[in-house]
Amino acid sequence: MLNRFKQFAGSALILQLMVILTLSVFSHASKMESLIQEAVYMFEMKGDVTEAIRILENVAAEGDQEDQESAYFYLGKIQELSGNNSSSNFYYKQSLSRTNETTKSYWLAERDAATSKQIESFLLTPINLRTRIKRFFGEGPTYCLFQDETVGRIDNGKIIPIPTTLPGASQILFITGKGIWYQSADGDSLHFQKFHASVPQVSYGIAKATDYLFLDNHAIIQTNTQLYIINKKGIVANIAEKYSNCTIEGFYKPTNDFILNCADNALHFVSSETGNENISIAQFDVIKQTIISRDLLFLVSNGNLYCYVPKKGNNPIWKTSINNVESMFSFERNIVVLEASGKVSLFDQLSGFTRASIRSDATKIYPLAKGTLGLFSEEGTITAVDTLLYPLWNFSFTTPIDAPPVHTEDGIFLYFGERKLYPIQPRYYGKKILRSEVFANKAIGLYERGMWDSLAPVLDTLFSLEPGNAEGWFLKALYLENKKSSNKEKQKAWSEAVRLSASNPRATNLILSQYGKSIGAKHINLLPISPKTRYPQLFGNKKDLFTIDPAADRLFCINTENGELKWSKKISHLENTPVIASDDRNLVVASGYTVNFFEFSKESVPTNIQLPGKAFEAKILDQATYITTWNGFILKAMKPDNKLAWSRKIYSTPFFAVKDHNYLYTCNLEGEFNALDDASGQIISGFSRRIQGPVSHMVTADSIMAIASSNNKLILFNPHQGEKQPVQILVEAPIVSLQSIRHNDESKLIIGLSDQTLMLYSKEGAPIWKYKGENSIFTTPFVKDGEIWIDQGNEIVSISLNDGKFIRKFNTPGGAGTPFVMNQTLFSASPKRILYGFSL
Repeated sequence: MLNRFKQFAGSALILQLMVILTLSVFSHASKMESLIQEAVYMFEMKGDVTEAIRILENVAAEGDQEDQESAYFYLGKIQELSGNNSSSNFYYKQSLSRTNETTKSYWLAERDAATSKQIESFLLTPINLRTRIKRFFGEGPTYCLFQDETVGRIDNGKIIPIPTTLPGASQILFITGKGIWYQSADGDSLHFQKFHASVPQVSYGIAKATDYLFLDNHAIIQTNTQLYIINKKGIVANIAEKYSNCTIEGFYKPTNDFILNCADNALHFVSSETGNENISIAQFDVIKQTIISRDLLFLVSNGNLYCYVPKKGNNPIWKTSINNVESMFSFERNIVVLEASGKVSLFDQLSGFTRASIRSDATKIYPLAKGTLGLFSEEGTITAVDTLLYPLWNFSFTTPIDAPPVHTEDGIFLYFGERKLYPIQPRYYGKKILRSEVFANKAIGLYERGMWDSLAPVLDTLFSLEPGNAEGWFLKALYLENKKSSNKEKQKAWSEAVRLSASNPRATNLILSQYGKSIGAKHINLLPISPKTRYPQLFGNKKDLFTIDPAADRLFCINTENGELKWSKKISHLENTPVIASDDRNLVVASGYTVNFFEFSKESVPTNIQLPGKAFEAKILDQATYITTWNGFILKAMKPDNKLAWSRKIYSTPFFAVKDHNYLYTCNLEGEFNALDDASGQIISGFSRRIQGPVSHMVTADSIMAIASSNNKLILFNPHQGEKQPVQILVEAPIVSLQSIRHNDESKLIIGLSDQTLMLYSKEGAPIWKYKGENSIFTTPFVKDGEIWIDQGNEIVSISLNDGKFIRKFNTPGGAGTPFVMNQTLFSASPKRILYGFSL
């Protein structure tokens, strides 16, 4: 009884002390708030400026961060109203550095700019690193794990080394503010060791972790066969097999559950206290993304964004249609979503209502300063937008970031994968002019006055302040043209200017126009396609040029005279690599299990056919379109109404098909060759043969089958001459393209090799010529009027079809894709979405 009384008395004492401490904290906070109100009263009602300032300065010296933020805020207002801009600016800066309120951040940034004429430097002094960074952990404090497995902490713009005494060859998994989680060198155990300690604080017999999530008081660990839930005392639960193919999505705090995304297209909520499964949320398709925001959970599946309140059940409270989500997260009580097309949307968390939506060239999005969102392009440009996606500022590096921005207690850092860490202005809202803008304007002035000798040092300073300034690179290109510099130097400058102009709408037209004149182009335009579509395929009828943007599910029609967009329209949902075929009148687009048929001359809704498997290849011929599938089917759709004539299963694997007279010839990737009756699709006996595979290409040339195998062989034979041995040609490298063409009333074969060689052969297998190229993306030439056009890195060259000799070239600094010729114009699209048009 006495012991129980002592335990009760001890507990009561602890509770009493906690109450006293809590009341003390609230009393102090209440006192600070009262003092701030008193200061405001003294200033506004009594006009006692001196006393108000004295009180607020005391609060700033003695209060917590929130008190300091309020005190500095009012000190700034008092000084501004008193006409003391210098003092008010100091106080506004102090308040801005402490506030966590979005609205106040924007207001303070406005007043900071209004009370100061100081120019802002966005890019601060870089931190040099001894080696590259492998991973970042935490936001306050923030730790770095380097490639050599050493650890450092980012503190006041410096990297502070953290000595560790981990056993040799240990694998660091996670770093917290207290210590390091690591796997032993042999992978048979898991440990947590405090900083500066010589031995682990706690160890677990958990081998070879494949996925994990560490929180303050517990963690979940996934291995190949086991799922573990642990706390600082030991293993809470060990679950075998059931969740072995799942990934860890996060922790749902309202029910203290870990969330697992499993192969059954469901999220499973597993208790962190018992390991029991509480609820699951199932979908018909794969769950691709999840976000947890307070008691809400958002997931993307089957082209929809869903919102759930898991603590209340597993039925969604709303859903909305969405395409190809790249990333999403919670942003100012909204969900911000980046689609592969570059579209950025804000959805209200509670209703799903679309609050704002913009098109961008972003491939990544991350939060920056409080209440701002950074849109990061593949070119290295950052565009910051506000809480309704209105642009605030734009800044360009020359390369994309390698990791998400690192937020510390007092800064934001960008990492580009090299041995430098770049701090940026952590509370920049675009209200002040940047130092790089000043030098860009100065450089423009020097150019306009023709002061070329003075321009170079100004550009050097500009690039030190903003390495990817598009206008700066444009002026450098003009400077190099004026100084008659080498072609290599000029190409480099023009390439950078054009590449970076894509993210700078203010400069795009000027740069492309001047660039077009420099290289003698008919026109150069920025294609309005997604940054994910790197090498758009070009095709056309006799009048217009067309391209497809799979990431945006759109078809674009382009005016061939000026390269400008005529119209675009939404087409059915496309996968990343749809199968596309076209001729002068028709376009066939197959994606997933659907094939769509378009007529260029009609604006009507396309017809479509459902496929028995995913499309592998499509070919448009005179009377019909043929589609083969990955699971071995072939379908014939008759023109002009595109109605299905027949469908046959020929193989169990993908295959090629070509037509010659009334026969269809097929060969799968393993080399099984067959002939079909074109009218019925039935296999014709007597034509089957085995080709030494694997097979990569097949075409026909006047009844001669030309088949490329991956063992560097071209095999030629007439299927009607079964007794005759095929001609086998051994080439020097793998065949990456094979085309059958007509030249001088004869069929010939153009072969492209992986070593950039182009060769022309007769249909019988006699070599005619060889051309050694370089830097082609696909080594797939375009043949027109006796010339072969092929991209060669920073230029497009023309080769004579007669003898393989070089004829002419067009410069395309920044790269080019496979050429396309129509209406006496050569077109090519670069990987940076630039459409070139050259008059022929």
